[in-house]
Amino acid sequence: MTRIAASVGRRAAVFAGTVIALLVVWQVLLAVTGISPFIAKSPIDVWSYLWAVPDAAANRALVLDGLAVTAHDAGIGYVAGLGGAAVISTLFALFPALATAFMPVAMVLRTFPLVALTPLIVLVFGRGDAGLAAIGFIVVFFSALVTISFGIAGASPQALDVVSVFGGRRWAQIWKVGLPSAVPALFTAARLAIPQSLSAALIAEWLITGEGAGSQLMRAAGTSQYAALWATATVFILATTVVYTLVTTLEELVLARFSGPGAP
Repeated sequence: MTRIAASVGRRAAVFAGTVIALLVVWQVLLAVTGISPFIAKSPIDVWSYLWAVPDAAANRALVLDGLAVTAHDAGIGYVAGLGGAAVISTLFALFPALATAFMPVAMVLRTFPLVALTPLIVLVFGRGDAGLAAIGFIVVFFSALVTISFGIAGASPQALDVVSVFGGRRWAQIWKVGLPSAVPALFTAARLAIPQSLSAALIAEWLITGEGAGSQLMRAAGTSQYAALWATATVFILATTVVYTLVTTLEELVLARFSGPGAP
C-alpha cells in the first residue's frame, strides 16, 4: 500500500506540475504573440466560459457531453487497436513466417491517408461503432503491433531455453517468457495509443458521425465561437492528460510488482 500511495502521489504531483506549466506557457504565448483576444482566449476566459458567465452550466454540459461521446468513440478504437495488436503480435511470435508475410503489407496499408480510406470504411462498416472501431484500429494497431512484437522478440534466450529443456513447446515459451517480457512494451503501446485513439475519434467525428468534441470544435471554429472552441480543446487536453497519467501510474505499479522482491 505504501508503494501504491507513493506512486499515485508522485504521478499526481507530476500531473499538477504539467497543468500549471501549460497554463503559464499558454498565458505567456498570448502575451508575446499579441493575437487578438477575439480569437485567442486566455485561461481566465475559459474559466469564465465554464464557471462564471450566466450560461456557464449549459456551457459545461455541452462540453462534457461532447467529451463523453469522444471518450466512447476513442475507447472503441483503443480497445480494438491495442487488443488486435496484442493478439496478432502473439500469433507472429508463434508463427514467424506469418509475420514475414504480413508485416510488409501492414506497413504499406498504414501509409494510406486515413481521410482517403474513410469513405471505404463507411461503406463497409457503416457509421456506428463498427466504423469507429475500424478507424481506431487503423490508427492504433500498426504502431502497437510493432512495439509489442519487439517486446516479445526481446525475451531472454536463456529463459526460453529453460522452458524448452523442460519440454515446453513454442506456445509455452511465448506464454511463460515472451509475454511477461513484453509487459513494458505493452504499456508503451498503451500510452502511445491514447493520443492515437483520440485523434482517430476526432477524425471519425469530423468525417462520419458529426457528434462529440470533434464536431463541436468544427462547429465552434466555423461560427466564430472561440470561447467554446478553447474551452472544448482545454477540457479535451486535460482529460487526455488524466488518462495518460492513470495509464502511466498503472504501468509503474505493474512493473514494480514484476521487478520487486515478491516478483514471480
